[in-house]
Amino acid sequence: GLLSACIGGSGKPAGTISGAPTPNTMALTVDSGPAAATGAINHPYVTVKVCAAGSQTQCANIDHVLLDTGSSGLRLVRSVLAAGAVTLSTAADAQGHPIEECVTFGGGQTWGPVAFADVTLAGEVATKLPVQVMDDTAAAAPPPATCGANGTLINSVSGFAANGVLGVGVFAQDCGAACVAATTPLPLYYGCTTAGVCTAENIALPDQVTNPVSMFPFDNNGIIVSLPNLINANGDSSVQGELTFGIATQADNSLPVTGLTVLGADPETGDFTATYNGGTAQLQALIDSGTDAYAFDDPTMAACTSSAGVFIGYYCPAVSPQSVFAVNTGVGVNNASSTVQFAIADPTTFVANAAAFINLARVGGSARFTYGMPFFYNRKIYVGIDQRATGIYTGPYYAY
Repeated sequence: GLLSACIGGSGKPAGTISGAPTPNTMALTVDSGPAAATGAINHPYVTVKVCAAGSQTQCANIDHVLLDTGSSGLRLVRSVLAAGAVTLSTAADAQGHPIEECVTFGGGQTWGPVAFADVTLAGEVATKLPVQVMDDTAAAAPPPATCGANGTLINSVSGFAANGVLGVGVFAQDCGAACVAATTPLPLYYGCTTAGVCTAENIALPDQVTNPVSMFPFDNNGIIVSLPNLINANGDSSVQGELTFGIATQADNSLPVTGLTVLGADPETGDFTATYNGGTAQLQALIDSGTDAYAFDDPTMAACTSSAGVFIGYYCPAVSPQSVFAVNTGVGVNNASSTVQFAIADPTTFVANAAAFINLARVGGSARFTYGMPFFYNRKIYVGIDQRATGIYTGPYYAY
């Protein structure tokens, strides 16, 4: 998920209820990833139809786009778009310079221009959606020194083990008000001259990379992610689930009357709080399908050594599986508390070459707790967009 801190409210109207049902569900698949980057772990993918804005013919279905509830906005790899014969028009700033963006994720930064596309997901269409083109071909201006320093650019298919990222988090834009009129523009959006000089700039909301769900005519107030439990606790080769658009807008996306935990998220950061395993530290937390594991700091649990291969940086508990828990508390009016019990297993015991693992955790920052993909299995996860009404609840929130 997105780690950039410059996010906030959009000021857009509440979600809309459609007069007639709109096809609002699409397949969600966890597998080993696209051919150019196989070996993905706990990556949920969707297929996105992308057209050049206003075109009915310059279109491509982009498969293996990573579903990310921890960010906002669609980001597509330039070479993948080119392979589908889709060229998108680039957004320009007030001086007519192309707008480029540098966005920080867990593994590094993306860099590339903001462009416009007509995007179709199930029967929902976001027209002239601002997206980011992740510039793996270096066709645009080079990134400033502060973006992708030390070789951390992750623009390619291998960077995300995906052909793109579909950010459907709690905010409408990836930066929001913080990037509109700041005295010192944040190092996120840049205007780039023909000489390749890029200067950080404020960008109006309509030109910021935008959560496509927020731009649907209907079903635009949030999403529901539904995935079954794993057949094998030590790993499945693939998992099939469903992504539903809208919350309490159609018969198929209603909120349950009982048994639902609703965790209000901070309108500036998108986080709720969590305490881990009986500790007292209030950790910033979110539910993030773009993270492949639970992520937290536990100095008492052994980390995997180099013998763990691809699982270096994860936890390899001495007693496996090891039972732990966290207590979540919502922010604002939806300030419910909920205890989540889960287990962490030694990944060196997992099924070789599997793609879905439920008892997987990685070493994370001491101030954060992330509910990554293992939390999604055997649950329905609701993500309510900031300032959008969803029945009796108003976003931003996560619910399960």
